[in-house]
Amino acid sequence: MLPLAKKSLFWDTDINQLDSSQHKRYIIERILNFGNLSDYFWARNRYSSEEIKEVISRNRSELDKKSLNFWSNLYKVNNTYAPRDFKPGNK
Repeated sequence: MLPLAKKSLFWDTDINQLDSSQHKRYIIERILNFGNLSDYFWARNRYSSEEIKEVISRNRSELDKKSLNFWSNLYKVNNTYAPRDFKPGNK
């Protein structure tokens, strides 16, 4: 099954509205966070390493801490974890 058709990856999205080019950041984030190996290979064949690295290195990424650490190491991206709701000065 193609990742774009998997409700386990896109449970909160109308999968009929997903466009692999227009929504690439969202799709890559979901696959890196929740996908399995075949989902990753699909993404790797669909998107370039640079496109995937861009998602990994994006400030306040939607990737959870463990996923961000794993993919940053795999793609050799220097990244520090800043959750999307991070606000400088808050403790």
